Amino acid sequence: MINETEKALQELVKAVRASEEYTRYQDTRNRLHQLPELEARVNAFRKESYRLQSGDGVLDLYEETDRMEREYCALCENPIASEFLAWENSLCRLVQKVNWTLIESLDFELGFED
Repeated sequence: MINETEKALQELVKAVRASEEYTRYQDTRNRLHQLPELEARVNAFRKESYRLQSGDGVLDLYEETDRMEREYCALCENPIASEFLAWENSLCRLVQKVNWTLIESLDFELGFED
């Protein structure tokens, strides 16, 4: 038997899947899949972006940030890449909002925050 929390979670997933952020992300992702070379460039950029954000092996943050910004500008010259990255970012913000709303709405202590 599915409890109330599981039902609500399933409804939330349904709502996210029906959101403009998710549907547009899926659409642009599918179009990007049709262009393997561009998809490889976008994925390399995303991997480097993640590495930069996590600080993994970053020696000069300013230099790396400038390099990533130039790479982003070059990728965004292609409308499919630009649209994909924008909708991916929108979807990530939506998921972050869901996570933060849950955490901020619950009396949930991490135990190490100030």
